[in-house]
Amino acid sequence: MKKNDGKSVAVIGAGIGGMTTALLLSEHGYRVQIFERMPAAGGKMRRFSFADCTFDAGPSLITMPFILQNLFTSLNRSLEDYIELLPIEPLCRYYWSDGSELNAYSQSNRRIQSFRNFSDKADIHVEQYLRHAGEVYNATKDIFLFNPFEGVKEFFKIKNLPFLPKFPKLKTLTSLHTFNKTHLGDKKLVQLFDRFATYNGSDPYKAPATLMVIPYIEFHYGGWYPHGGMYSITHSLANLCHEKNVEIHYNSTVSNLYKHNNSITALELENGDIIEADIIVSNADAYWTHKHLLKENISIPELSSSGFVIMAAIRKHKHSLSHHNILFSDNYRQEFDDIFEKKILAKDMTIYISISSLTDHSQAAADRENWFILVNTPSTGGSNTWQGKSDTYWQMIRKRMAEFNILLNDEDIIETKFITPDDFSADLLASGGSLYGGSSNSPFSAFLRPKNVSKKYKNLFFAGGTVHPGGGIPLVLLSGTITAQEIIKRLPFHKH
Repeated sequence: MKKNDGKSVAVIGAGIGGMTTALLLSEHGYRVQIFERMPAAGGKMRRFSFADCTFDAGPSLITMPFILQNLFTSLNRSLEDYIELLPIEPLCRYYWSDGSELNAYSQSNRRIQSFRNFSDKADIHVEQYLRHAGEVYNATKDIFLFNPFEGVKEFFKIKNLPFLPKFPKLKTLTSLHTFNKTHLGDKKLVQLFDRFATYNGSDPYKAPATLMVIPYIEFHYGGWYPHGGMYSITHSLANLCHEKNVEIHYNSTVSNLYKHNNSITALELENGDIIEADIIVSNADAYWTHKHLLKENISIPELSSSGFVIMAAIRKHKHSLSHHNILFSDNYRQEFDDIFEKKILAKDMTIYISISSLTDHSQAAADRENWFILVNTPSTGGSNTWQGKSDTYWQMIRKRMAEFNILLNDEDIIETKFITPDDFSADLLASGGSLYGGSSNSPFSAFLRPKNVSKKYKNLFFAGGTVHPGGGIPLVLLSGTITAQEIIKRLPFHKH
């Protein structure tokens, strides 16, 4: 990249956070290139195709679709011209081993009726819970989600003074589980709402009750699936990069960053090429960036959970499953102790099953379905802990599914492929194979999460799920947006 008029930007990684930053900067006149080590864009938002089925191998649901809409509007594009979002109802179907089932809906009348039928006063308790969580979301979103976060300083800013009287509602020193137990009563409802801590790879018995905003967001804004698969978001952003003159260099691994005083002067590729740029943005795992590119000794906090994924092409047969399904563990606390304390695979595991072809028939041939099965695991990727374990654990999962009368006979299974925490570590450079970087198992997690702006280097910035404001599609898009805004503010591009 030759440096001439304007400012040049090199982005490490073509995940959706990195592409968001690149697109917004290009729109403001910066000259941007992206260097991606894989042969395709997307990062954790990947897809695999085999046996006439297509699988979303990363996120499986979109919430807060207005954030995606706002991004396209900022780029003078219409989201509808690129992506068709399909509503998912029910949002999820929940199963317990005693035969209980519950459909969770975003449509309020259907949600209320479903919870009312499930247990005594469940509808009343859930609606009260969601109202409280909505107040917390509206009080905190501008501080913790939609803007740069400067830690404790945020609470001393004049613009945030109206927030202070609402602070007790956040219940930051109460665990999500304790809050749910107090406000929901019914053990199964508590387990259902505890599950939302796993949306950022955390333990509901440790994570602060502030995470109550996650179920509020899902129920309030609904769940959506893009026609053509989740990868259509990646595909659309990559196409926009082409339209906006952002060049993506695939199979281009960044191996080193050159430093001078308090600036990054260039990045080095594995093939020896040196790329000079005025501004560097890392969309790679923030901890990996500090350790391997900046060669810094850093302390890595408690990592989020990882996951064991089974992608299975299944012959169509009769079953009760919906698009999104949860088969709950009989001992939830033990499952999280296994994952976060003992760092072992849970024997009584909660199983997530997504069958997107039920919503979008283009994702599988007419005679089959694309089952994406996920079980939460410890973040131990990169240590070869999965050597020879995948088949054994898959058989344990199948046995557990059968206890819910979800039977997969050998003749039903056309083909399977596995993704382990070791794979997340090797393929995506995710620290320990973690899915979300640091966990939220502390009331101070938001303060410890890496920021979008480097403290040490004036032209180094970070975007993606391992930095503020966190993981998941909406937050990663916000991360990319915040990073672009910080660059424009701190290192403005002036046309001559």
